[in-house]
Amino acid sequence: MNPGLLDHLFVIVVLGLVFPIFGWWAYQRFLERLAREGGAALVREYQYGLIWLVGIGLAVALLWQSAGRDWAALGLASRNASGVAFGIVIGALVGLALRPFIFLASAKAAASLRPKFGQMEAFLPKTAQQLRWGLVVSVFAGVFEELAYRGYLIAYFGTWLNQWGALAASSVLFGLAHSYQGFSGMVVTGFLGALFGWVYLATGSLFLPMLLHAALDISSMTTAWIVLRGKPEVAEPPPA
Repeated sequence: MNPGLLDHLFVIVVLGLVFPIFGWWAYQRFLERLAREGGAALVREYQYGLIWLVGIGLAVALLWQSAGRDWAALGLASRNASGVAFGIVIGALVGLALRPFIFLASAKAAASLRPKFGQMEAFLPKTAQQLRWGLVVSVFAGVFEELAYRGYLIAYFGTWLNQWGALAASSVLFGLAHSYQGFSGMVVTGFLGALFGWVYLATGSLFLPMLLHAALDISSMTTAWIVLRGKPEVAEPPPA
């Protein structure tokens, strides 16, 4: 990849500044709307999220196409996965599929999980409608965030860094994009980004990271709904 001016602007302005800063600001406004409007605000926030995800995917596609780059270099090619990476992904997918059933079967486990949601409880589904939209967001996030933060950013930073340095830089930006989750949320998200990136580097294809990312979000949304369904949907407004 030979980055041009538009690539630099996209990475520095959009991914480096707009997503972390505007994302945090938008989440504070969402909490205020949630306090006024209740659960309808969460559905609308999920819909806004879909617009952002599609937008970032289109931006990456346009930048890549306009530069005449090979789509395979973006990770959109079928490759042979290494045995270790493939085994880890399959094991993770099985665990993620089973996780919601564990909390569905055990009320005690569900009760112990709720306090761990912390400030993110407001953003998690509590009704069937919210869950449906949350699952759609999960799929879109798996596809478009991997396209941007693994496929595009690793190629971008790989212009100056080795693959592990590029993976680390892309993971930092991925964590910063989730600034609305607080410091611990950014750390966890950055770690997950590094895991998705490792799978990408080990396989040369974005398809497994996309699947793993979407499965993680789907499992998390479903588990949260099992634990929180029927709970009050109005949050206290954030402190001034």
